[in-house]
Amino acid sequence: MEYGIVSYGVKVPVRRIEVEKVVEVWKNNDLTILKNLLNMDERAVLNSDEDVITLGTESAIKCIENSGIRNNDLDAIYLGTSTNPDLSKSSAATILEMIGNNHYAMCSDIQFSGKSGTSALQIGYSLAKSELANNIMIIGSDAMNRHIPPGDQREPYAGAGAASLLIGRENLIAEIKGIASYTSDFPDDIRPEDERYVRSGMPLNRDKISYGLVKHSVKAAKKLFNREHTTVSDYKYGVFQQISGASAYAVGTALGFKKSQITPSIFANKIGDTGAASPLIGLAKVLDVAEPNDKILVVGYGGGAGADAISLKVTDYIKEFRKKIKSVESEINSDIIRVDYANAIKYEYKYIRPEVSFNTYL
Repeated sequence: MEYGIVSYGVKVPVRRIEVEKVVEVWKNNDLTILKNLLNMDERAVLNSDEDVITLGTESAIKCIENSGIRNNDLDAIYLGTSTNPDLSKSSAATILEMIGNNHYAMCSDIQFSGKSGTSALQIGYSLAKSELANNIMIIGSDAMNRHIPPGDQREPYAGAGAASLLIGRENLIAEIKGIASYTSDFPDDIRPEDERYVRSGMPLNRDKISYGLVKHSVKAAKKLFNREHTTVSDYKYGVFQQISGASAYAVGTALGFKKSQITPSIFANKIGDTGAASPLIGLAKVLDVAEPNDKILVVGYGGGAGADAISLKVTDYIKEFRKKIKSVESEINSDIIRVDYANAIKYEYKYIRPEVSFNTYL
């Protein structure tokens, strides 16, 4: 029996700020580097009532609607995030309540880094393959923009978004063929206890990308190649962590992928870094255009956490599935509201925020 993806749903904020607007205020970044080297045009801005939970909930609801199953059919919900609104309470449990699922479902947060989404996907696949659960909701959701400080060099490309994947064994649109990981304690991004903002454990330079994102992603992918007896030429698409609009190309090039194999997954140039959601949104975007029997390599990376690699094979059912969904491209580009820097920091509570928020205004 095969196990894999039954459905997917994506949610990204409609508000955006162009990278020029951030640079104009702080004048601490080179616009040429942001646009030409990092491939960034704009990034998502959270509304005042948006966070990891609301974005994750909306993506999960879309995923359920696209699948045709009922809310109560879910056996498990796993949320991958690195920017959880509550460090001790389960956000996955809140999402379970908001989508109206049965209370006997397994439910946990996978909370530690940008690869939390792919780690949750590996857990969901393992539960399905062991037949301990069916209809497993995997959610990657992050609000990086709310956790990067004002004036930080990463502020122009710190975004937000969520993607949900339903894992099961019936009506599969993509079979999961194999998984692998590579982990080391690399001093990348960190957020110490009681601190809101993410710090970089080392200078923002090429070494951080080369020894962090690229090295770990390549090692995880090559481990998977060895297990599955595959090479780069076996894959139609490569989906990699999008810290910026250029980072996926850095990983893909190091593995030997052509630009044409990576470009269909790219969205960060419009949304920015979506953390744990990044590889899942990229995968959903590829599934919007993939054909039956296409093979896809997905690699998620997280600072100080390593990388996860997953191989998938698209099934014939993908064509039927696509007849009833809204594309990820449409989700990203529809109803955009562009804001200036003053409104961006207002919506993201960059300078003032109550200890406990009762509603949008208090």
